[in-house]
Parts: sequence; structure tokens; C-alpha cells
Amino acid sequence: MMTAYSRNLDDPLGQPLAVGMALPADCTWLDLLQPSDAERRHVEAQFAIELPTRAEMKEIEASSQLYVENSTLFLTTPVIWRTETPHPEQGELSFILTGRHLITMRYADPRSFAIFAQRAQKQRDLVASAEDALLGLLDAVIDRLADVLELIAARINALSNRIFATGAASANSKQTLKSADLNEALAGIGRAGDLNHKLRGSLAGLERLAVFLASTTVARMHKEQKNALKTLSRDLRSVSQQAAAVTQEINFLLEATLGLINIEQNNIIKIFSVAAVAFLPPTLIASIYGMNFQAMPELDWGYGYPVALGLMVLSAVLPVLYFKRKGWL
Repeated sequence: MMTAYSRNLDDPLGQPLAVGMALPADCTWLDLLQPSDAERRHVEAQFAIELPTRAEMKEIEASSQLYVENSTLFLTTPVIWRTETPHPEQGELSFILTGRHLITMRYADPRSFAIFAQRAQKQRDLVASAEDALLGLLDAVIDRLADVLELIAARINALSNRIFATGAASANSKQTLKSADLNEALAGIGRAGDLNHKLRGSLAGLERLAVFLASTTVARMHKEQKNALKTLSRDLRSVSQQAAAVTQEINFLLEATLGLINIEQNNIIKIFSVAAVAFLPPTLIASIYGMNFQAMPELDWGYGYPVALGLMVLSAVLPVLYFKRKGWL
């Protein structure tokens, strides 16, 4: 799908284009969302450029993502989207900056593009030039990533409160999380970690893009645009530092949750150990009186059977009382 965005106030902001149609006269931004082969050929012929393929957009080498050809800048970066779904994704996004136009080619539909289009509807100067449109789009993408980071931090904070909250426990009882709660918390930490990992990948790509853009567009940007680019770079560093802090918090929470699970497993093993120790003396007594020796005096004793049973019960109770006194139970 091709959509043209014009700076002319008399034209609608986003005009759908079909193959063969010419660009509006004042078009500054052409957006290609999951373009077909015919649409790609149409744009390549109209701008005399060669668009990167989707396979090329997925390459991780800097030379394949950021380069200049015949005074046209090609800037490719991964971008996270579907962040509010159980399965967030990273899509490919390319910015192609020609002499008078910005072409965006994407195989993802992050919300930041719709947000920027809404802003431009009210402030048409955001698409006054190709450079303005590019900087505005990058600003919207960074703002959206910051919102996603806030969402991750809120989820981690909620999980932390749930895991470490002591609650109102009575004097004779201990309030602990059950296995199902810990497993659910562990799954939540995993989802937050996966989302944060994809977000940091997007931030890293945008940081490389900003550095390359600053070094290659010095001559074509005026002072306000250069200041806006510096602001974007500062915002990227700030969000990246916050994402690194969230990563550390996720790792700490993961280790704490695994520690609690380990403690719970140890408690289960402790119960079995105590039961084994408690039943060992009765087993010993029963084994002794189960031996078939003729010279055992208790065999002819009338109280031998109840005394043996009493010894078994007493030998089982005494270890349990000892463990409780030591605080092991």
C-alpha cells in the first residue's frame, strides 16, 4: 500500500496511490506499507533508485543498513511493534531520503506512524520537507519506545510487589507464594524480559541511525533541524540507559524468583527428610522384634506387644519435637 503525504494544506494529508499514479506536486513523504512487487517497481522507476529488498533489510551489517547511493540516504533499522499483545515482534523499517522526498518502506505497522500522521494532520509543518518528516517520524518512534519501556517497568514493579510483599500474616502462620503463583510470576518476568530485549534492539538500531544521519546530513539541514537531531540523540541515550536499568531489575527479579522456587523445593525435601528420620527409629524397633530368636524374653511377656508399640510411637514423636524446638519445622 502506498500513501503520499503533502505539505499543501488544501490537499488531504494521506492520499492512497495506485500503481501508475504520479505523486502530488507538494508531496514530501511517501509511505510504503508491505509493498507489492509492482509498487516497488513503480517507486524505483519514479525516483530512479533501487529499493532494498526485505532480505537486505534484515541484514545486521552496518554497511547493509546505513549507506549512501547517488546522494540518496538509505537508513534501515529494526522496530518493535505489537507490544501490547502476548507476542511482540520486530519488523523491518527503512527510511530513504532523496533530494526532496522521504520514502518509508516497512513490513511492520508500529503505532508511532499513526501517531505521527495524527500530529501532522494538526501541524502540517511537520511534513514541510523530507528532513522534517524524517525527524518527526524518528521522534514519534522514540516516544513510542519510551512508552513501551514505561509499560515494562510498570509490569516489573507489579511483579516485584507481588513477589516480595509480606502481607498480613498471623503470628502462628507464614504467608508465602504457592508454586502456581511463582510459576506465573516467572512467566511474567520472561515476557517482560523478551519485550525489553526487543526494545533494546530497536534502540541500538536507532542510535546507529542517528549517528550516521548526523554525519551525512550536515550540509542539507538547517539549524533547527540539527538541534532537533541532537535532541533525538539525547533522548535515545536517555531511553537506552533506562532500558539498561530495567534489564538489571529484570535479572534481579528473575534470580529472586528462582531463589524462592528453590526455597520452596527445599522445604518439600525437608518434609520428606524429617518423615524419613521420624520413622527410622520405629522401623528399627519393629525390625528388632520381628526377628525370630527363641531366647527373646519379651516373647513370653504379656505386655511386650503394647510396650513395643509404645516405643515405636515415642521414638517417632521425640525427633519431631526436637526438630520443632530447633526451628527446623
